[in-house]
Amino acid sequence: MSQTAEQIAANAIATHGAIEAARIYRETEAAYYSEAQWCDSASDERRKEQLAEGYGRIAAIIEQITGKA
Repeated sequence: MSQTAEQIAANAIATHGAIEAARIYRETEAAYYSEAQWCDSASDERRKEQLAEGYGRIAAIIEQITGKA
């Protein structure tokens, strides 16, 4: 069973602390956007962008939960 973005965010905060969790997810978001620029196919590019969007969503939830928006 997959977790919701909110559950992932809560687990990340519990594991890494709020500031570190937000940093990890923002850096991962940026990395996937960067990788998307170098994809050979549109489908690969979109998949990387979707992953980046997911990591960005989790980072935003962490920031919202902790008041670090």
